[in-house]
Amino acid sequence: MTLPRSPRTLPRTASMLVVGLALLLAALPAGTVRANGVPTPVTLSYIDLSNWGPRDASGVAELIFAEGIVRVRASALPHLEGKQYQGWLVNSQVGDAISVGRFNAEVASKVSFQGTLPPLTNFAFDLFIITVEPEPDDAPQPTVERSIGGYFSLTGQRGTDGARGEATGGQMAPGSLPNTGDTTFMTDMARFGALAAAMALSVFVGLRLGREQS
Repeated sequence: MTLPRSPRTLPRTASMLVVGLALLLAALPAGTVRANGVPTPVTLSYIDLSNWGPRDASGVAELIFAEGIVRVRASALPHLEGKQYQGWLVNSQVGDAISVGRFNAEVASKVSFQGTLPPLTNFAFDLFIITVEPEPDDAPQPTVERSIGGYFSLTGQRGTDGARGEATGGQMAPGSLPNTGDTTFMTDMARFGALAAAMALSVFVGLRLGREQS
């Protein structure tokens, strides 16, 4: 037989439960909640635009637009002296190109590079290509020495709100622009807001139930 709980314990029990929730929210590490970070993989090989380097070179570029990150892994690209490789996002229809960073291959002809994707005003890019650039180099456009690259499609790419963009003329019109900044501040604001709400709710529940028992 289960004995009924004493009415005097209800305010204390409810308050303890809500305070426990508040402490759990406070314990969550900053930056836990992030935008959708599923990468768009681009297979890199010697393509129709390539005119430099070994034809057996290959690799993959991972474009993580929600996080503003690009990762490049490649093999069979020779180590350069006095020059650098440079990765580019290219709109092959109009020739616009945006740099995603410069790097070199190891002596063993391996590339492992992580760079930052710049803020984008549209998703019309459909080509990732690696060029060979002089060092130093202040030119804003790629040289004619084009190594491995790969085509990709951003149709259906998820925006920072989790919604998929709709194809418009073969290109994507995203629901929102990718967030290439630091998401930690917004995460902390949400975490502290939830903590404050939980603490306020604890006080309200305690007062309300206390009045009912008086």
